[in-house]
Amino acid sequence: MTRNIFLESCNDLGHHIGENFSNNSLIIVDEALDKLNLHTLSDLQTKYFKVSEDTKNLNAIEAIWDIMFSSNLNRSSEVIIIGGGVLLDLAAFAASTFKRGISFTLIPSTLLAMVDASHGGKNGFNNNYGKNQIGTFNLPNNVIICSELLSTLDDRDYKDGLVELIKHGLIGSKEIFNQLVFSDDIKVDFETIKKGIQIKTDIVEEDFLENGKRKYLNFGHTIGHLIEHDSNFNLSHGQAVAIGINYELELSKRHFGLSQEVVDNYNLFLKKINFSNSYEFINNINDLIKILEDDKKSTEDSIDIVLLSDISEPNLINLSFGEILEVVQN
Repeated sequence: MTRNIFLESCNDLGHHIGENFSNNSLIIVDEALDKLNLHTLSDLQTKYFKVSEDTKNLNAIEAIWDIMFSSNLNRSSEVIIIGGGVLLDLAAFAASTFKRGISFTLIPSTLLAMVDASHGGKNGFNNNYGKNQIGTFNLPNNVIICSELLSTLDDRDYKDGLVELIKHGLIGSKEIFNQLVFSDDIKVDFETIKKGIQIKTDIVEEDFLENGKRKYLNFGHTIGHLIEHDSNFNLSHGQAVAIGINYELELSKRHFGLSQEVVDNYNLFLKKINFSNSYEFINNINDLIKILEDDKKSTEDSIDIVLLSDISEPNLINLSFGEILEVVQN
């Protein structure tokens, strides 16, 4: 499995890179981080790359392959990828397929990527049929978490990461859930981030190819992805999943008797970070069904969804498209 490394500062990161990577390695950095001058951290060749959810496509993959070829990488090279979840997904997929696969290390720069996208070996890109429809399962050699990189985030990006962290709490830790709900400060300490990461890595180690338990990590995402797609991605991933979690908690009450207290406490969290708990859909019923049909978790007229009996007690069941749409439209 991947080795997780936790560092405090960019200086620590530079020392680590200099001491642990060979001269034929390549650093690819999210252009959004250019003000940090990360290319000065080491003597390794460094390329900046501009990405967004709108450009998370095959054209971006081909551009990254071009960088790898022009940098004269070979099968013994390693790619060090520094950025948010979009760049990590794209560049990790490119590395996984370049010359049939070369090694890579991920250095997430956002809270969302630190607790989610950088762990588990899922790499890919979007196409006309949905998010991450093309991809691979391939683990990085290392994931390096550098807490100083969180200083680059604006409030919305930080809150997006908090949503993924509270999701980990809901499926695996009352301690994380209660801390995020009842803490006076929205900022979380490094130890809480580590605990959230551990929840995901424990699940991935048990079920790498997502045949069973790993599907619990999709909690909030079935409806969240529907909302994200319906909004034409004008809502951020975190905002869409935050609402998706709320709807799936309501379904959890119906199917597994989840207590209203959990739902109420989750809504306290949403109020604290000023995120909505509901969404007004734009598309008609037939278009929404088409979006659900294109989801990787769907089968004919139903879809797999994760619901809770209680905090830390997730269940995977199959629900009809009709019931999903009934809940989100009422």
